[in-house]
Amino acid sequence: MEKLLLRESRESGVVVLAVSGELDVLTGPQLDGRLAALSSGGLCRVVLDAAELTFCDASGITVLIRARNRVVEEQGWIRLVRVRSPLRRVLAIVGLTGVLPVFDTVTDAIVVASAAR
Repeated sequence: MEKLLLRESRESGVVVLAVSGELDVLTGPQLDGRLAALSSGGLCRVVLDAAELTFCDASGITVLIRARNRVVEEQGWIRLVRVRSPLRRVLAIVGLTGVLPVFDTVTDAIVVASAAR
């Protein structure tokens, strides 16, 4: 089992959370807890950088949906960037690309989200 590592930064008032490793039933609570803490702290605009995410199972998808629902309640958003092909395909198959939009870069995600305001 590979660990889940989180690196957090800020860009243009947006939380950028880089996720590396495996997102599964064992590591999902770590990401879920961090995303919940951000939301409860009023940080509801989040870009999740998945460039180094090597695996994501159904429980990981559930964490992403739960995070999206929390931030939307606070008039925020969550965007995914640099998503690898396997996860991108799963998101498309289950019809989540409209709910969890995928962008090529952090800048693209921020610019699109800012233009939507």
